[in-house]
Amino acid sequence: MIETGAESEKAQARVDEAEAVATLHGLNAHYIRAFVESDVGWYDDHLSDDFTCSLADGRRIGKDEFLGQVAAGPGVTDVTYDEIDVRPLGDVALVHGVTHYVRGGVPASTRYTDVWRVVDGRWKAVAAQLTAVS
Repeated sequence: MIETGAESEKAQARVDEAEAVATLHGLNAHYIRAFVESDVGWYDDHLSDDFTCSLADGRRIGKDEFLGQVAAGPGVTDVTYDEIDVRPLGDVALVHGVTHYVRGGVPASTRYTDVWRVVDGRWKAVAAQLTAVS
């Protein structure tokens, strides 16, 4: 069977999407690792300059304040994550998931959505939304 130009383009789009999903799963794992390890350098390199984070308490912070919170340490232990869903939408992607942790001896969970965008050929996080799971 001879592949048409349109079929070839569709096949390439599927390959590109699969590569984006794999890359974003890896970035998500590093995002959480960097949080646990207070790796400010990783975040500085992987967050866009205009990054914003809507915290579970409703406050909205920018990149500098986010990096300051990372530097102060996670304040939690036993961090795990699951329910990861990566949704590429061209040069933008949504990554949804849930982190589980212990804070002050009490187990808790936070649902998150991170927004990623390709900037100069690299995926960078441009926004994060955190919601406490009750």
